[in-house]
Amino acid sequence: MDIVAFLRRRPFTVLFSGGKDSLAALLWVIDNVGLSHDWNILYVEVTGNTHHLCNEYVHRICEELGVSDRLIHARREDADFLDYVRRYGLPLIGKYRWCLWQFKVKVFKKHSHFTQVSGIKRSDSRRRRNVRLVEYFRQSGNVAANPLLDWSDGMVVDYIREHGVEINPCYRIYGHSGNCMLCPYHSLRKIRLTLQDPEWGPKIAEALRTVKAPRSAKMREIRDRWLREWGQVPLTAFIKI
Repeated sequence: MDIVAFLRRRPFTVLFSGGKDSLAALLWVIDNVGLSHDWNILYVEVTGNTHHLCNEYVHRICEELGVSDRLIHARREDADFLDYVRRYGLPLIGKYRWCLWQFKVKVFKKHSHFTQVSGIKRSDSRRRRNVRLVEYFRQSGNVAANPLLDWSDGMVVDYIREHGVEINPCYRIYGHSGNCMLCPYHSLRKIRLTLQDPEWGPKIAEALRTVKAPRSAKMREIRDRWLREWGQVPLTAFIKI
C-alpha cells in the first residue's frame, strides 16, 4: 500500500504522546504528506500520571515545527489515574487495560479524526508483529496508519537527529517520556529513576500501598516490585542541595 496516497485522500490525526516514536511519526507526516493537507495533532495528557515536562515539551516541539495551530492538548477532567489504581489495581495488557480505554480512547473519540497515525513498530513487542501498515480496530472504531511499522529503535533516533529536533528531556531523567509516570511495564531502571523523583515517588508509592484488591498474581507481582524499589530509594534523593 502507498501509505502517503492513502493519507492524502482523507483527514487524519497524528497521535503525539511526547515519546520518540510518535515524534518520528509526526516528522514523517510533515516530510511526506506536507502541511497543506487536512490533518491535526492530538496529545493526550493522562490525568494524574503525566509529568509537566512532557506537556511543556509537546507544546514547544509543535511550536518549533510550525504545527502548533494543529495541536489539540486534551485530557479527562473527571478522572485521575492514581485514583483508578487505588480502586481497580494496575492496568494490564488485555481486557483489563483500563488505562487505554479510560484515559486515551475516550479522549480520542472526542477529538480525533477516524484515521489516526501512530508511531508503533513491529519490533516493540510480540503482540505487534502481525500489525498491518493500515489497520482497522473494531474496539476503538478507528483506522490506524503505521508508517514506522518496520523501523528499528535506531532508525527512529537517527531520523529525529537528522531533523535536529530535541528528544523529550524526561528520557534523560526517567528513561521514558513522562507521559505515563507509573506504567506496569516500565523496566527496573525506569522504575528506580521514577521513584527517585521527590514528587512522583511518594505519590506512586502511596497509591500502590492503598490498592484495594490486586486482582491477579501478575498484578500483585508488579505492585510489589514497585514497592520493593520504593523501599530502597535513598533519603538523599529527596534532599535539596
